[in-house]
Amino acid sequence: MKKITKRDRQTIRFLKWVRRYPGWWYLICTPNEEHMNIKMMNTLIKHLAQEQLYEIIFVLLMVHRKEKYVKDVSNFMLLDMVTEIWGGKGKDREQMIKDILKYFE
Repeated sequence: MKKITKRDRQTIRFLKWVRRYPGWWYLICTPNEEHMNIKMMNTLIKHLAQEQLYEIIFVLLMVHRKEKYVKDVSNFMLLDMVTEIWGGKGKDREQMIKDILKYFE
């Protein structure tokens, strides 16, 4: 009998979640879905965080990345991060510039 790994248990837990919430899974995976809005995004992120399905939050944000409210969040998060770095918290400025340049190589 095959031993069930930690990753197997995570996958099983995720699949059970999808079976329990098929409508939400549909909203997560369907770009331009008419019922997806900022309020639903908020609800889904809270629920996914509560269920510790953090990877799915990133899937949700990527699937709906063209929605204005998701673009706005990304822009504000970037500005917050740069402001913190510039203010002396976290990485230094030179490292931040190097990290940015890596993406343009």
